[in-house]
Amino acid sequence: MAGEKVFALDIGTRTVVGIVAVGEEEGLKIKASDYLEHRERAMLDGQIHDVELVARAVKTVKECLERKTGEPLKEVAVAAAGRVLKTLRCRQEEDYGQVVELDRERVLGLELQAVQAAQRQLAEEKKDDDLNYHCVGYSVVKYELDGYRIGNLLGQRGRKAAVEVLATFLPRAVVDSLFASLQRAGLEVMSLTLEPIAASAVVIPAGMRMLNIALVDIGAGTSDIALSADGTIIAYDMVPVAGDEVTEAICHHYLLDFSTAELVKRSLTLEDEVTFTDVLGVEHTVPCREIIEKIQPVVESLAEAIAEKIIALNGGAPQAVILIGGGSLTPGLPDKLAEILGLSRQRVSVRGREALKAVVGEENLSGPESVTPIGIALTAYRREGLGFAKVTVNNQQVRLFEINRSTVADALLAAGINLKKVYPRIGLALTATVNGELKIIKGTKGKPAVIKVNGEDASLDTPVKNNDEITFIEAVDGEDASGVVGDVLPPLSPLRVYINEKEVTINPVILMNNRVVDRDTPLEDGATITYELPSNLGTVMSLAGMEYVNEEDYEITVNGIPVELDAPVSDGDHIKVFPRAQNIDTEEVLPAGEEVKETGSLFSSRPRENTAGGTNSTSGGSGGVKVTVNGEEVVIDKASPIFADVIAAVDFSARPPKPGSWLVMEINGLRAEFTTPVKDGDEITIYWEER
Repeated sequence: MAGEKVFALDIGTRTVVGIVAVGEEEGLKIKASDYLEHRERAMLDGQIHDVELVARAVKTVKECLERKTGEPLKEVAVAAAGRVLKTLRCRQEEDYGQVVELDRERVLGLELQAVQAAQRQLAEEKKDDDLNYHCVGYSVVKYELDGYRIGNLLGQRGRKAAVEVLATFLPRAVVDSLFASLQRAGLEVMSLTLEPIAASAVVIPAGMRMLNIALVDIGAGTSDIALSADGTIIAYDMVPVAGDEVTEAICHHYLLDFSTAELVKRSLTLEDEVTFTDVLGVEHTVPCREIIEKIQPVVESLAEAIAEKIIALNGGAPQAVILIGGGSLTPGLPDKLAEILGLSRQRVSVRGREALKAVVGEENLSGPESVTPIGIALTAYRREGLGFAKVTVNNQQVRLFEINRSTVADALLAAGINLKKVYPRIGLALTATVNGELKIIKGTKGKPAVIKVNGEDASLDTPVKNNDEITFIEAVDGEDASGVVGDVLPPLSPLRVYINEKEVTINPVILMNNRVVDRDTPLEDGATITYELPSNLGTVMSLAGMEYVNEEDYEITVNGIPVELDAPVSDGDHIKVFPRAQNIDTEEVLPAGEEVKETGSLFSSRPRENTAGGTNSTSGGSGGVKVTVNGEEVVIDKASPIFADVIAAVDFSARPPKPGSWLVMEINGLRAEFTTPVKDGDEITIYWEER
């Protein structure tokens, strides 16, 4: 790697710093550097607000470095500020099946698989969040080899390897605006990291990470924090306050524009007094100590915000604090931070270029503000930043970790596509219990997603490489099941019988949730359905509208054989019913050959002959019992008639007008039965009551 060139940019809220360096055996040699302040406030709190203005500044620095080095610059290493930072710890283990040597590709692949797993975990946790997050860097927390913790996997031999990483994520808007500015300046990103990761790489090397140290990079818009302990970096975070708060305080107190106030702030540690002109054109000469006193409330507020975040991350004060970045030069800030954290003043230190042992060249690039850009370059040189491959998903460009194991699934995830949209949801099924047996009507399967890579059919695990084009059409969910009761029933034929020579059709009885339904009734999910094709005489008689027939009052035959009501009935059977009290053949009740006009009627509906002087009677004898039936006088020509004789003597249909109707029989206002005796002068009422 010695002699390899690295171009790094630190794009900050106030400045753009560029470095061109080459690798050496012992570290990094800086060949050229350049520095430019934004002309306007194109960035706030580490977020690019004006892509075009930032792109111009980047292009100016790039062209200056190209002139100094005499070489074109096309790829750049950058770092993002930790605005709206999310961090996740994730472990990844690989079982190789045999003892292998862990070369750089295997170790890097294992690390990036852990990062990708963290990315998928964050996507699931934030599925209801409007923000999409992009990985901007990671640190290795620990390695394991065959179940034992080890300092470094590189060059080791074993069967199983594991890594735990601390992955950091920023909203895509933050990362995309950074990439857009670089692209407008004619640059492609070759490495991306997080600013505190880059800074900690040079300020807190591995040999110092056993100590509990807080590194705070105080820029203009953000203060980024990294914490070390137990040999690793244990946390990253940020607070959205930094040097600009101090500048704005000077603006308000002395009525200055932002640029003038920034110059005043930088003079506070260099001069005894400073001269400036306010926005009204009035010139002032003010002792620096006076200005320092005026900004102390803001400095104290900044120190409190940083200290609170450190304590929250660390669970208490660290052993020491290292300050870098231009904002660390704010007068009184280290003292106030030490006071709040309860540390001695010697334990809070501002470090600059002098702390970097493995970096030479460009000695003019110094001070605490030089640490982060040098760290970005060193991180890229050591391949500790994230390299990217560019692919497009439905014409949207996304960047993936540049590693052979990147797949279509990783690309879809990076494009913000929920992987649940790859597989269709099967439509919900309908279930019903039919006579105790579970029946299921399945929903449709739907259509799976269409995935193509460069026009060829592909799947989620298809590998992707730089410049691949992915087309994705999301799955179509299946439709929920629907149906009617008949869909879960077997074929059911009606029962056809002949009652007193009249054909009667008895359909199956179907109940759904105890409610009578037919085959075309819409099926309800979870329904309990029962069906029964009547098979005994009593049920058949009831369904035929003759539920009043009983064995005591009537004689019943099936195919000429006397039976009881629980006798079985088959299709085509001939059933005959007649009153026992009459002691006559069925033909006398219903003469053979005469058409039955009411299905299931026990008696003929024809009027009886008048054989007793104009009065209806059952025979032509004289005398008899005189009764009034429904207001009309009737003579029953029988010595001891019963109620059934009355029915036989009048024009009354024994078939109910509607299924379920109830036959009402009364003598002198009292309820009667078919066998109730009838006496001369009785007033009889008979009718069907609908229930």
